[in-house]
Amino acid sequence: MKNKTATKFLIITGIVLIGIAIVFSFNSNDEKSVPADTTTNTRIVEWRHVHGLGVDPIDSSILYIATHGDFYQSRNGAPPVKVDKLRADYMAFNAPHDKDSPLYASGHPSTGGNTGLIKSVDGGITWQSVAKILEPPVDFHAMTLSKSDPNLILGFDSGGRGLFKTIDAGKTWKTLEYPEYISALTISPTDSQTIFAGTGNGIFKSDDGGNTWANIAYQGLAIYAMNFDDDGILFASVNTFGLVRSNDLGVTWEDLPNIDLTITSIAFDSPSKILYISGFSSEGYQEVYKLSYDITQYEIIGTNKGL
Repeated sequence: MKNKTATKFLIITGIVLIGIAIVFSFNSNDEKSVPADTTTNTRIVEWRHVHGLGVDPIDSSILYIATHGDFYQSRNGAPPVKVDKLRADYMAFNAPHDKDSPLYASGHPSTGGNTGLIKSVDGGITWQSVAKILEPPVDFHAMTLSKSDPNLILGFDSGGRGLFKTIDAGKTWKTLEYPEYISALTISPTDSQTIFAGTGNGIFKSDDGGNTWANIAYQGLAIYAMNFDDDGILFASVNTFGLVRSNDLGVTWEDLPNIDLTITSIAFDSPSKILYISGFSSEGYQEVYKLSYDITQYEIIGTNKGL
């Protein structure tokens, strides 16, 4: 049964992650569209797909943007600038929670194949191999870092070859059971044993470090992204519902105003109550936005609309 479910959701997730222009309609009684802002060419970026976002833990004015082909930085909301020396496909990107941790990603080098887990200690300019984990190397499309334990990393291989956990920053790995094909992972910032997994069948929660799982919300619906802010507020992108959040570790959920974006990445500048999202619009354009927590103010960071 798991193999059939994994195959089905692999197809769904693939469609979302590569940004094919299939229209996903988020219905809401309080529908609100992201305003178009392509009046200046400086916001148009030649990226194919945006795979991940992250805010620098020391300088929150720096937004990292991991894409298919290049790695970008945006400073103080300015247009994104390519910074990587070698092109790659940066999947499952995670920014660190503290100044002593590197940036982590997975994906594919420009020469082909999988990178396994890779890291950067210079803001995404150069990248080094951390671990292959499997052979051929893993290709994490879902990965998360623990804020309370910086050496703890979880990653799910996009080929469905397993959910992997390290507690020593990638030196050794343990294989965990997983509930369904996983599209998103996040760990509670205050308790490294509390883990959430987004799947094609809703949100699952583990209270024991990923050994056992329970389906807690949105059963039957695809989850495209999840992330905790520093205050323990959990945001998620859910098919049909759009962006939602929970203040009580998934017990209850609040629907947020709807936007014309299938959100595939979520990041935060928590002290400033700023939310960054990326995904693709109903027209299929890959876009990054800066939002207020109440989703009433928008600012576009970058888009490939107009290319």
